[in-house]
Amino acid sequence: MASEEKVIRRIGVKLNPPAIVVVYETGNSLRKRTIPVREFFKTSNIKRAAENIRDRHSSIFEKAPLVQVEKMLCIIQETMHGHSLEGCLQKVEREFTVCPEEDLNKLDDELLQRKKELMNITFEENCVKPGDPNFKYDIEDDFDMAGPIETSGWDSENQDDDFEF
Repeated sequence: MASEEKVIRRIGVKLNPPAIVVVYETGNSLRKRTIPVREFFKTSNIKRAAENIRDRHSSIFEKAPLVQVEKMLCIIQETMHGHSLEGCLQKVEREFTVCPEEDLNKLDDELLQRKKELMNITFEENCVKPGDPNFKYDIEDDFDMAGPIETSGWDSENQDDDFEF
């Protein structure tokens, strides 16, 4: 029997007992799978736990981004800390979205990697590939200048002759 491709439609959490609920489509049928989250505590490493779940249930999560599983585990962990569900959802939403005004240089390595993964997922969703109906080959755009060109000090013609080659 050949393994059919599983396409994830929804991912959610069950808080008591902690579990990840996955609704996926396989062939023509829609299935729901509850995956218990074992050995997961308030201080557990979310990334490592997400990798363990993905590896243990690779048939379901083979094409799913790891960030989706991390997001669900983060919700479970925040409720373990005693936060309300609304507070957990707000905190997780802040952590798992990329704000254009956010300075990514100030983030630690783990959070920066998560933001990069989120940007990559967004890019893949918005990417137009050769098989897509909106795909156009070799697009050339002329960008109109909205205003006058700003000049800079380094851009001037009056340069010191010390650096001339």
